[in-house]
Amino acid sequence: MIQSIVSTTEFGNLYLYDDYQKMSLLIHPELKKAHYKSEKVDPYYQGKYEYLKKYGFFSKPQMANLGEVNETMVEEGIRNVPQIIFEVTDFCNLDCTYCGYGDLYKGHDIRNTSNINTQKAITFLKYVLNLKHKSKKSRLSIGFYGGEALINIKFVKQIVAIAKQLNEGSDLKIQYSMTTNATLIDKYIDFFVENEFDISISLDGNRENNSYRIYRNSRKNSFEKVIENVDMIYEKYKDYFINHINFISVLHDRNRVKDIHHFIYGKYHKAPIIIGLATKDIDPKKKSFFNSMYREKKDSEREYLNDAGEDLYKDYYTPLVHNETKDFLNIYSINYYLSNLTSLLIAEEKYYPTSTCLPLGRKMFLTTKGYLLPCEKVSNKYCMGVVGENVEIDISKITKQHIRYYKNLKKVCQNCYAYKFCGLCMYHISNLDKLDTENFVCEYFYDQSDFSDKLYRVFSYLEKSPNKFFNILENSEK
Repeated sequence: MIQSIVSTTEFGNLYLYDDYQKMSLLIHPELKKAHYKSEKVDPYYQGKYEYLKKYGFFSKPQMANLGEVNETMVEEGIRNVPQIIFEVTDFCNLDCTYCGYGDLYKGHDIRNTSNINTQKAITFLKYVLNLKHKSKKSRLSIGFYGGEALINIKFVKQIVAIAKQLNEGSDLKIQYSMTTNATLIDKYIDFFVENEFDISISLDGNRENNSYRIYRNSRKNSFEKVIENVDMIYEKYKDYFINHINFISVLHDRNRVKDIHHFIYGKYHKAPIIIGLATKDIDPKKKSFFNSMYREKKDSEREYLNDAGEDLYKDYYTPLVHNETKDFLNIYSINYYLSNLTSLLIAEEKYYPTSTCLPLGRKMFLTTKGYLLPCEKVSNKYCMGVVGENVEIDISKITKQHIRYYKNLKKVCQNCYAYKFCGLCMYHISNLDKLDTENFVCEYFYDQSDFSDKLYRVFSYLEKSPNKFFNILENSEK
């Protein structure tokens, strides 16, 4: 059961968190005493407490009101999908030690060094563009993914050319993106600049930091070639670099948050996205090796931010607590209503178990095998469609499967304090088809104590950096 929480900050201030009202308030200590029925409460604050309670605050414990998906919602989501991604090839010229498709992990899809079937991809592209033109949506993002996507650049160029042809005369704006290891990007940079591709480059920091990212054949560090290529783009296409190039870095035992941020921001004035090693499906035989590589991001970040030495780049680093605060304010501030105006007309809004997207409603990922998945991070075993001569999507079957998952997840989610901004995609749950067993435990579950700790971090962060509150409200992307 979810109930109101009175949270304390690092500076000793008290805040009321009220889930039902979607609101938090700075309160006097006497209100806390009244809420927890302490003795000798000041009569004025006892009266104020009763007044707030009368108008919906300090609400009684209740379960989260969770909704259910239906066929109409799934069909509408597919029709309005904002992004499609092609698995251009499942081959990569690098053999990164920690790769999710490498020897360190089990259970992933088999890589057959295959390229995508161009005709199937064109069939899929026509299907999506037809939907977008009918729905009169203004934007579509087309992404290219691998393996290393640049190995099959011919396909990328074909899809861009055909998309332009099919979209001629339409108001639909198509944006292109790609994730790449950048070892081959120098050969094709003119094409990317011309078509304004958003490029995410994988780079783990300096030469030593990047030493797990090695060539498949020579076993040499890819660092020199990547830096040579990135430097060329930076010098030759400065405006394009500023607007369209970003970096993704993996944290491990050969780097630290400080190392990564210092190198990439110091050299290119770009704050990299830093992610940790995947912790699911590790080969039991490689567990010891994995543990030797693993570095916890929050610990490495804390080490960096608590360093008292002068640092030119620290102010340009976005800590985890900032993103946590942004997610919180997007639900518990005026931003929520600015982004969801229809919520003002709904007496009681429903949320859904986990943060799982509607099936194929946020992304459609076409694999080299012709399967349609909800994103590039989901296993082929959760295939939601097939592309052959036609695009085949069984909306009824997808919906029924989703409803079954939701039915079992709801038992946990309705008592979770984080149900409005859960961080879990259900397709990443091990043994998803066994959700109805008693042994299921959600690693993202927040009880009252866990959520109180979260409130402590969020409100303490805002008290220390009040300017961040207005920055988040003004720049929210929700």
